[in-house]
Amino acid sequence: MKVLSYGEVNLRFSPPDYMLLEQTNQLTYQVTGTGVNLLTNLKSFGMEVSLLTSLPDNHVGKAAAADIRKYGIQDDFIYFNQHHHIGSYFVELGYGIRPTVVTYQNRLASAFCQANPESYHLEEAVMANDIIHICGITLLLNEKTRTTALELADYANRLGKKLYFDFNYRPSLNTEHSHEFIKAQYEKILYKADVVFGGIRDIKELLDISVNQEKSYGSQLEEGIQILKQKYGVKTYVGTNRNDRDGKHMLSGFMDGESFKTSQEWPVEIYDRIGAGDAYAAGVIYGLNQEKWSEEKVLEFATCNAVLAHTIPGDVPYTNVEEVQSLMNGERQTLIR
Repeated sequence: MKVLSYGEVNLRFSPPDYMLLEQTNQLTYQVTGTGVNLLTNLKSFGMEVSLLTSLPDNHVGKAAAADIRKYGIQDDFIYFNQHHHIGSYFVELGYGIRPTVVTYQNRLASAFCQANPESYHLEEAVMANDIIHICGITLLLNEKTRTTALELADYANRLGKKLYFDFNYRPSLNTEHSHEFIKAQYEKILYKADVVFGGIRDIKELLDISVNQEKSYGSQLEEGIQILKQKYGVKTYVGTNRNDRDGKHMLSGFMDGESFKTSQEWPVEIYDRIGAGDAYAAGVIYGLNQEKWSEEKVLEFATCNAVLAHTIPGDVPYTNVEEVQSLMNGERQTLIR
């Protein structure tokens, strides 16, 4: 099974040892991005993966491409252009009650954001893969990335490929357009998607779907998903729930495919939260494409994968199938030799 993801490549800069930026002049960097994170994880699960993106044709872009290849991601559909920038952000890791803070740089100037749809061989890329994954951030950045994402979705539908779409809605990135405009862009791709990753906020606040506010959270979620599936023809809607109980951060997953179901609730130890959502999505994609896996098993696998991702520094989840299944089976090991 071959997976193609369209998304931006970023450089993540982090101070060491939970420090704030003001406390140090030392930074480490990592090549990341939703597509990079997701595909690296799927590669470790044994799937063939390719990234569709654009990088600057300079030493920074070539170094990023080299790291992407190290992750095991095929570079057939990585393109270079003369725009000199790459998206970047700073992560100051939280500790205890202090939250993690992410500060973005000017990503709109990046080679990715300046690449036109004509910069890519979209039909060739879709034909070469079985699954197409699109990150919703591409609908928010600018007209070029938006048009590319929608054209890619069109090719996926025309060529009979499965389309996975992740809302990844970031209100802070929508600075130029009205709510109605952005909602319309998401709706265009929802009509084409088979599997959608999202939450209750995407349903209520972005798509303006009304649910009975007097119901419990779970009932509101189930009601909202049913309305979304009927309206847009989405086959499966998947996401996570988080809450804090008795001083512990808890994570569970939900899936509405054949029916609405939730996973076991897992306590989470957070070393680095960023990238855990991509790990959950990777778990879903892997699980849904395994023969004889029930939706319940897919859901538990994806949730356990996200739980493990919280314990890995950096955005990129380096988990493997055996580790995830060990956690699913209740096998807690502190030392492996």
